[in-house]
Amino acid sequence: MAKIAYHLAPALMLAYGAVRLIDGLDGQHGPGPAWTVGHLLFLGSLLLYGGVIAGVHGRIRAAVAGSVGRVTAGVATAVAAFGLVTFVRVSIVDIVVGLQAADPAEKSMLSDRYADVPAILPQAVYEVGPVLFMLGLLVLLIQFAAVTPGRKAVAAMSPVLVALGFVAITADLDLLPAGAALIWLALVPFTRDRRHSFPRRLATKARVTA
Repeated sequence: MAKIAYHLAPALMLAYGAVRLIDGLDGQHGPGPAWTVGHLLFLGSLLLYGGVIAGVHGRIRAAVAGSVGRVTAGVATAVAAFGLVTFVRVSIVDIVVGLQAADPAEKSMLSDRYADVPAILPQAVYEVGPVLFMLGLLVLLIQFAAVTPGRKAVAAMSPVLVALGFVAITADLDLLPAGAALIWLALVPFTRDRRHSFPRRLATKARVTA
């Protein structure tokens, strides 16, 4: 499942970015079919990022032996997962608003009405949640690059590419396709067979055992 998520999560995000550009050709983004289709693609992407987070966390746990490294990975995973949940909530609200609104003015009004729904947490938490997802995933990728034996340059490029992708998307949502493409490239190394990812660690274990 994780291997599929490494490809489909950024691919669906890229598709959402393309649909969003088409939706904005008239100078407005939603409501309408393009808005709904785009956000459904985005929701699918976000759900698959849950598999990405779990997959990277699993790779790190397989590569580290100390409790500190595992605790660090666990905390980063929890932060990324929490942020992802709030991100999913944003996408669902946008879909509901798009289906209910008849025009951009009503869409804006409904967005304000649903800004703190569900009122379980303060609105500020919902606003910073997506940032927590980005930060948590970045920390996981940085930790993976630090603990991966061999191919250090390849592993180190993943957090760099993801950071560039997030910066592009944050700077301008019209750059979402480009940002998604960068994230896709960053996740390609994770699609390889993990049995060949840790040759040095296995060799070290063999020497210790001997």
